[in-house]
Amino acid sequence: MFFSIRPIVKKTLALSICLFVVTQFCSFAQNQRPNEMASGYYIVVGAYSPNKEHYARRYVETINKNGKEADYGFNSKKNLYFVYLDYSQNYKAAISEMRRTRENQQFSDAWVFVCSGKEGLVMNEEEKRRAKETTEVLNKEVEELDDLYAEKFKKEEEDTDDGVSDNKETTEEITQDPSEEMAEGGNATVAKTGTLKDYQLMFHLENARNSKGVEGDVQVIDTERAKLLKVAPGNEYVELQDPNNGTGELTLICDVFGYRKSQKNINYYRPFKDTVSAELNILPDVYVVNFDLVRYHVGDIVVMYNVYYYNDAAVMRPESRYEVNSLVEMMKENPNYKIRIHGHTNGKSPGKIITMGDSEGFFALSDDNKEGFGSAKQLSKERAEIIKSYLVKEGIAADRMEVKAWGGRRMLYDKFSTQAKHNVRVEIEILEE
Repeated sequence: MFFSIRPIVKKTLALSICLFVVTQFCSFAQNQRPNEMASGYYIVVGAYSPNKEHYARRYVETINKNGKEADYGFNSKKNLYFVYLDYSQNYKAAISEMRRTRENQQFSDAWVFVCSGKEGLVMNEEEKRRAKETTEVLNKEVEELDDLYAEKFKKEEEDTDDGVSDNKETTEEITQDPSEEMAEGGNATVAKTGTLKDYQLMFHLENARNSKGVEGDVQVIDTERAKLLKVAPGNEYVELQDPNNGTGELTLICDVFGYRKSQKNINYYRPFKDTVSAELNILPDVYVVNFDLVRYHVGDIVVMYNVYYYNDAAVMRPESRYEVNSLVEMMKENPNYKIRIHGHTNGKSPGKIITMGDSEGFFALSDDNKEGFGSAKQLSKERAEIIKSYLVKEGIAADRMEVKAWGGRRMLYDKFSTQAKHNVRVEIEILEE
C-alpha cells in the first residue's frame, strides 16, 4: 500500500514556519518591552497607559532628536509607561534636577516619580552604571547649590546622641527588640530599625490617574490627643518631633482641592510595622508615605475653601487664583467631567453688587467694574458665574458647567457669628465623569 508524504511535509513545514514566526515575534516583543523601572527617583515628563507604549517610544525619539537624552520604562504598580530624562537614588538631587528641568519650557510640567521598584528586581550593569553616574553628578551639584543641607546632615552624623527618644520606656523596647525585616527595592537594601527621628520623612502626593506629582499639604495629627501637630508640605523633606503620647500613633490627612480627602496612619516609634503596605516605601535616603490621590466622583460636592471675594462683589481676590486653576486642571484632565457651581452668601438681605463689567480682571477690582443693586441670590449667582467665565476663558466648554444660586438659604453659621465668613463660599458638584 502506497501513500504520499507530500501533504505531511507541507503541514510540517507550515507549522515550523509559524512556530519560527511566533518565536521571533515574542523575542522581538520582549526585546522591545523596556525593563521594569528600578527603585529610585525619576524626572518624568510623560506617562502612558499599557496599550500606548508606541506613544512613549515616539516621545523618547522626539526628545533625543532634539539633543536631550531620554528613556522610558514600565512600572507594574502604576501599570504605566513613564518617559523620563534622569534617574537618581537621592531624593534631594532629583528635586534639584527637576527644578532645573522645568526651566526648559518644553518640560515645564516635569515631576519627580518616586518608584519603589519591583520586588527582587536587579538592574543590569548598564543601568547600574548610568544610575551611578547620574547620582554622582546630581549629588555634586546639590552639594554646590545647597550647602545648608550638607551642614545639616554633617551635624546629624556627628551628634550621635540626638536620636535618643524622650520616651525612655518605648526606646528601650525598640532597642531590645529591633526589627530584622529588610526592605528590598531595585538594588538597594535598607535595614528597618529605629524611630521616625532616625529617618528623613517625605509625604509623596501624586495623582492616582497619571502618577503626576500634586502640590499640597498634609496635616499631622496626634491620634491619642486629637491634636494638630504640624502642617507639612508634600514632596519635601519633613522632620517630625516625638509626639510623646505613649503609643506613637499619628494620623495623616491630605485634603487637596480637586481630589478626595485621604487619611493614613503611621507609628512614630514603630514606623516599619506596616511597610508591607503599598502606601509606605523605604528608599535609600528617605521614609516615604505615599498618597495616591483620587479625583472626585459623581455626586461629590466640595467647597472651594480658598476662593475669596471682595465685599459686595462678584470679583475674586488674587489668592483665589491657585484653587481656581486647580479646577481648570481637573476639567482638562478628564474631558467627561460636568459640574454644577453652587454660589452662597452670608445672609439674605439685598444690597450693592459689583460685577467685573467689561474688564478681564477676574482677580482684581478696577475702574471698569460695574456697580448695581440686587438680591443675595443674584450676588451668589454672579459669583458662581465669574468662575464659569474664567473656566471658559481657559478653554473649558460652557456646556460642561451649570450654575446654581442659593443666596443665604444654606448658611453654615449664624449671620453674626465669628465664623460667618465661611457662609460666603462656592461649592463644586460633580454631575458626570
